[in-house]
Amino acid sequence: MTHRKRSADLLIANCDLFTGDRSRPHFRPGAVAVGDGVILAAGPEREVLADFDAVRSIDAHGALVHPGLIDGHLHMTSMPYHAGPFAVEEESEVKFNYTKFKAATDDETTAAFTAAAVCTLLQRGYTTFMEAGTVFETDAFADTLTRCGMRGLVSAPFGWDDTSTFAEIWPNMINDMLVSKAQVDTKRVIDQCKRELKRNHDNDALVQGYVCLYGEGTGTDDLIAEAAALARDHDVVFYQHQSFQPVFVDAERRRYGDAGAVRLHRLGALGPGTTLAHMNVLTDEDVELILSAKPGLAWCPNNALHRAITPPDKCWFPSLYKQGISVSLGVDTIMCHPFGIAGVLSLYLSALVGERLADSDPFYMQTIDAANNAGLGDKLGSLTIGKRADIVIREVRDITHLSLKDDLGFILALSSSMIPVDTVIIDGRIVMDGGRLTTMDQDDVLASALHCRDELFRKLAN
Repeated sequence: MTHRKRSADLLIANCDLFTGDRSRPHFRPGAVAVGDGVILAAGPEREVLADFDAVRSIDAHGALVHPGLIDGHLHMTSMPYHAGPFAVEEESEVKFNYTKFKAATDDETTAAFTAAAVCTLLQRGYTTFMEAGTVFETDAFADTLTRCGMRGLVSAPFGWDDTSTFAEIWPNMINDMLVSKAQVDTKRVIDQCKRELKRNHDNDALVQGYVCLYGEGTGTDDLIAEAAALARDHDVVFYQHQSFQPVFVDAERRRYGDAGAVRLHRLGALGPGTTLAHMNVLTDEDVELILSAKPGLAWCPNNALHRAITPPDKCWFPSLYKQGISVSLGVDTIMCHPFGIAGVLSLYLSALVGERLADSDPFYMQTIDAANNAGLGDKLGSLTIGKRADIVIREVRDITHLSLKDDLGFILALSSSMIPVDTVIIDGRIVMDGGRLTTMDQDDVLASALHCRDELFRKLAN
């Protein structure tokens, strides 16, 4: 009997394939079949090509192919301000407070900045990111991501109802303009979280809502408990910044009697449905609770180093990861940090504390672990049958990075984003080809972002 091939929309063949699935990690030559926006097959080229015909085929010419990377903690509003006249913390005669810029956006600037951010992310192999609760114009954000063809998660801006700790410790990062747009109020935060969760009525929407609080002692017990319950009721992640620096942990403990994982456990907000960003300062009790309750952790190693937190404080992430805790990586803010360095620094810090990660671990932290921490592990994070077809094809003409043996050690190069990207496919749709957007005019996108940025500077200078 003649073997009848199945039909696919797209076949990617002749590739050096890294699936993100630890049970079937690597095939060379490999191939991927895509249909209706999902993965139909990923494996040895001879098997996939024997089973599928496609409307369109891509010969990868031996290029590295992998699932789209996921940034687990990113403030999109920090991305367009490179070389701008602003101060991260204290103002001067020639620099403005960055917090004022965050509060001065409107629909036009947010749309322009979002599109520019998409270019940066796609060119480094990222197809999804968690916006960590700092975008005000969430509809403009979501509409632009959708038009660009990229995935994102969004929540209420500045989810807080007690800014006294923040005002005490970091007064330059809060001001009247910011608070006027993000009222310090429990009901406001919960209502806005509910509004963002309505995006999830369309299970296939590129932009999904989740529950994110600002954290770091800016949430009362009532807000944290209610937000965590809302996340459970809607089967989404409960997420917040936590234990960034010792001074925040000490202030939270003074204000509420306990802090970190201990406080979240008391409030019923610590478990597999929780993801906590930073977590640089942990007590032994925090560690014990994390190992027991198994929340996800979003590690920003560049910020921990920049802020001189790790070291001297112990870096627990490598140990916790080896003990089964899901750890994702995030850049946090690119005002001070080049995008895509988190993987390199995670290996550096793990060696520094005597818990050296495997070379491949940063790759998984930015694929399947990041998908799990975003509550999307059933949809994203690996090139597995039935998952959404989010695929990156690296530039084959860059011959400085090749897989010379059947292991994953070289994959560090992917997590450090040093290999140019040629093609990006999201939901089975080609959104970047030859390193350029296919969904919008990339030159117009960047020009618009620069114009909006400069207009914002002029507005705040007057």
